[in-house]
Amino acid sequence: MPCWLSDEANATWSTWLIMKFVAIDWGTSSFRAWLIEHDQIVAELESDKGVKHFSQGDHVAYLQEALLDWQGEYKFVIAIGMIGSSIGLYETKFSSLPIDLDGVFKSLIKVPGVDTNIFIVPGVQKPGDVMRGEESQSLAANIKDGVVVLPGTHSKWVKIANGEIIDFKTYLTGELFEIIRNHSTLSKATESSKQLTDSADFYKGLDAESENLTHDLFTIRANWLQGKSEESSREYLSGLLIGSEIKSARKWSGATEITLIASDSLSNIYSKALAHFGVKSKFQNKAALIGYFSAIAKRVEAQQ
Repeated sequence: MPCWLSDEANATWSTWLIMKFVAIDWGTSSFRAWLIEHDQIVAELESDKGVKHFSQGDHVAYLQEALLDWQGEYKFVIAIGMIGSSIGLYETKFSSLPIDLDGVFKSLIKVPGVDTNIFIVPGVQKPGDVMRGEESQSLAANIKDGVVVLPGTHSKWVKIANGEIIDFKTYLTGELFEIIRNHSTLSKATESSKQLTDSADFYKGLDAESENLTHDLFTIRANWLQGKSEESSREYLSGLLIGSEIKSARKWSGATEITLIASDSLSNIYSKALAHFGVKSKFQNKAALIGYFSAIAKRVEAQQ
């Protein structure tokens, strides 16, 4: 039973017979869906069909096709991520800080004009920053006080106090890495398909002085022209960008221990980078996100 609920609420909710529902995390470049019953995954599917792959108006058709095998088995859909963005299925306004599970439920937007009951979690904003989906993943971590880190295309550092998200900060780390590797004079120098590792070049990048970032980026090209390998150059680039992020975010958050939510490969590289700077990491698994979806679904069902 989700421990982010009060004991009284847990006792009440445990008597409810929740119908099957679908939980969706639809991002810019990926789509994940789970058919859930009694807080357990009955079936799941995943694809690389993020919202960016569809023209406006085509998202519903893809969703219906993707969920075709589950047709008739679920009562409603709860969705997080870029599905609620300007390039998604239905654009929703952002919620404001602070926000907790109650705030998420109250902010749910039901998509109009579709046959399926689809409820979207709108995402969160503050001056100069926004996030969609990461607020749900952060609350799913179910911590009372602490910092959640979500590496990715846009890395998020999220502060939680008394069970509420009170602040967050976004870093363009992943996207900048891809832009530099694919659309800059450093593309040839960092052309390697091998998996990122915590090599000596990676740690050298971590230790570079942040104020020299743009100069250090250029040294990648110069060193490659002077014989450094593409693999070593890419490792150094990764260290430069991740190190710049962590040094800034550690100062901003004051964190000495964080909860890390990421793919296995990113979790591995980030946990080593964080440890290098004296920050301990603990990992969050998928079960916590499913528990979060179930907690919202029970409230939705109670109002239907």
